[in-house]
Amino acid sequence: MRDFKIKEQESLSGDMARIYSVILDGDTNTLLEQFFEENQSYTKALNKILQKLYVMAHEIGCKRSLFKEGEGDLEDGMVAINHTGTLRLYGIYFNDTLIILGSGGYKPPQVRAYQDYPPLFEKAQQMKDIAKEIYRRIKNRELKIGQDGTIREL
Repeated sequence: MRDFKIKEQESLSGDMARIYSVILDGDTNTLLEQFFEENQSYTKALNKILQKLYVMAHEIGCKRSLFKEGEGDLEDGMVAINHTGTLRLYGIYFNDTLIILGSGGYKPPQVRAYQDYPPLFEKAQQMKDIAKEIYRRIKNRELKIGQDGTIREL
């Protein structure tokens, strides 16, 4: 796993929740930005995702009901944004004021689970590895998550 930094997506964040993503060492764009670039042909699904992120950030916060839980191991908090049609966008759920989004991609209708589709499995596994590292940093007091959704690297 390459090292990474957590970066707030200021253009998406709002008063109710902060939206973050991860930028891997050597990359110029966050995983979320890469997700949007890689999936440009799914305009309808991307617009649905942007609407959900706007509602979370500006109106209601990151309510659990907006996410499909159990996308990773129970302890890693990995989720996917619910009801986005053909696209899956993976992230790490912390609380109503914070979500860290990674990447994802197209899930063919005939595929039951991301584990059965290698391109999506890679993106999900990447997010699980990032979640493990974030929780390690929190445990070792290298990272602090505030109640207001702020993230501070210590």
